[in-house]
Amino acid sequence: MSSRNIVKNSGASAEDSVTVIIPKPYNVVGDTETVVGINGRMYQIQYDKPVTVPRAAAEVIEQSKALQAKIMELTEAGVMRPGKAAMAEL
Repeated sequence: MSSRNIVKNSGASAEDSVTVIIPKPYNVVGDTETVVGINGRMYQIQYDKPVTVPRAAAEVIEQSKALQAKIMELTEAGVMRPGKAAMAEL
């Protein structure tokens, strides 16, 4: 993946788009971006940079942030073990 923001907009109007910033997760080493997919369209988004995406992509990003916060909360409470397998425990 390149280090540029690659966001393919399907011609949606400006009011259907929002600007988001995805903070780099503490446990990610080396990666500079993440990929968000919606209905077969993929959006490659750099961490810690403002990027304009369709509203549906922004909703997926917000849901992902909420899930990551819940996983962190459960990990700190000792309910889940840290690591990728922790997702399967939900």
